[in-house]
Order: sequence, then structure tokens, then C-alpha cells
Amino acid sequence: MDGITVGLATTADWDDLLALWAADAAESGRGAQAVAADDFLAGDGFWVLLARVDGEPAGVAHVCRIPKADARRGFLFVDEVFVHPAHRRKGVATALLGRAVEMSRELGLAGVRLLVRPENAAARALYGKAGFQEYPTILCQREVRRSP
Repeated sequence: MDGITVGLATTADWDDLLALWAADAAESGRGAQAVAADDFLAGDGFWVLLARVDGEPAGVAHVCRIPKADARRGFLFVDEVFVHPAHRRKGVATALLGRAVEMSRELGLAGVRLLVRPENAAARALYGKAGFQEYPTILCQREVRRSP
């Protein structure tokens, strides 16, 4: 993982983030990012981790703190991980996950959680190698359409 750095993205990184998100959108078929930098990066419970390889933007992970209202400590949740194709298999995703684990420790949380699709064997192998355990759970989701 030589030359890989991971830090919290700031508005100064916005153009690099837009480029990575555009690459992700092109690969996945999802729409491009449509949010303002100040709105996206200003939260105190949501962060974007930006990985660089020798200074070049290489990957991102979106993480958010999920607190609990009782004595439980809560978790850091990893919502998105994307590594630019030019930087895959170089340890970038591992570095992003490692930083998420460090953040969880720094915030006094119980750990890190994430979701992965059962058919995504490559991601499941990555997460297992990074120390994540799989649990049988059921994801419930309800999509909400925006009003015109």
C-alpha cells in the first residue's frame, strides 16, 4: 500500500470527488452526483474518505455515524466504496476500510458495519480479508420518489 493516503475530504477536494463519482456513475449506470459541496461535506455525522495514490485521487468511501439513544455505543456505517479502475488491486479499498475502522475507534464506537450484495463475491472477499464477519440479515428498504 505504498503511496496510499486516506483522509477526510474537504471542499478543496470537490473536483477530485466529482471525477471519482463520475467514473463510478459511468461504470455502474447510476446518475452522476447532484449535490452541492457545502451540503454534502458539512455534516458532523457524515464524512467522505478520499484515498490518493501518489497524490492522485484513487477512491472514496462514504461513512456515517449511527448513534444509539441508550448505553450501546453505535457503529460507523460504510455506505459507498468506490475505487477508480486505474487503481484497483493496489490496496486502496483496504486502506479506505482501515481508515473507517480507525475513525470508529477514535469516535468511541463499537465497530464498523456495511452492506454488500450476496452476488458481489469480490467485495465479500475484500471485506472478509479486512476482518469483517458476515451475518445473516434481511435488508428492508422503501424507496421514496421526489415530488415534481
